[in-house]
Amino acid sequence: MYSAKEAAEITGLSTATLRYYEKEHLLPQIRRSDQKYRQYTDEDIEWIRMIQCMRKANIPIQSIKEYVSLLIQGGKTLEERYDMVQEHIENITNQIANLQKALALTQSKLAFYKKLLKEPLHQDITYVEEWKMFNHGGQV
Repeated sequence: MYSAKEAAEITGLSTATLRYYEKEHLLPQIRRSDQKYRQYTDEDIEWIRMIQCMRKANIPIQSIKEYVSLLIQGGKTLEERYDMVQEHIENITNQIANLQKALALTQSKLAFYKKLLKEPLHQDITYVEEWKMFNHGGQV
């Protein structure tokens, strides 16, 4: 068993976030000590890690709540959970594609700046000139 502070250290979350997850019913019922302190099990820690993974994939709290609710209901909701996970995979795939485009543009901008810094009058360039040069192939 882990205290709230220990669970926070293990997961890298704050105790406030753990309380929020519990309040929002993202976690199963957390055990309490006789003194009413939260006691997290290894299973609870794994559950928290699942939620962290979903949050890192930009899955909204409301969707996680829905998923957790279905998960707790057991096998009768398997098809719904399958559909949800399939939709999440599509969303993550789209996010990856968008991030790859953003990375390519950012790398291109960095290469443009590297070239521009070699120019003796680079400090005199206006943002309008820079914009035109970058958008027309970075001719420096």
